[in-house]
Amino acid sequence: MNFKSKIDLPFSIMIFLSIAVIALAGAFPFFLGESASFSTIILLLIVIIPIIFLLILMTFNTRYIFHDDYLQAKSLFFGSKIPYRDIYKVHPTDNFISGYRIMTSKDGLEIHSRSIGFASVKISPENKDLFIEELKKRAPHADYQSK
Repeated sequence: MNFKSKIDLPFSIMIFLSIAVIALAGAFPFFLGESASFSTIILLLIVIIPIIFLLILMTFNTRYIFHDDYLQAKSLFFGSKIPYRDIYKVHPTDNFISGYRIMTSKDGLEIHSRSIGFASVKISPENKDLFIEELKKRAPHADYQSK
């Protein structure tokens, strides 16, 4: 079973501002009044466009996948495989700034596991109730808390 990551307005604004800052930083040499050489333009395009493209892909490609033995949280290059047997606590979280997170929304879940290097991962599935229902089937031993 697959779940997309929920994307909310604060996260969208943060990504948009990040892209705008990167684009402005790349365009800064053109505002200095001197004409930029062709090699400068190519170099900026080679650096700036892939960074913006990666930000967009990482935002819209975040998924949570239920496998037979583990939950996989992944986003483009980053991800975690969380064995169900190692999950010991699941609770809501609205902190999408700090910690190990693979989430794109303030309305998320924090999954505590013995197999994660940071002890927990924060995720934000689109349909949180259905996600928790599915996780309870696979990890019934975990402590499921509500705020």
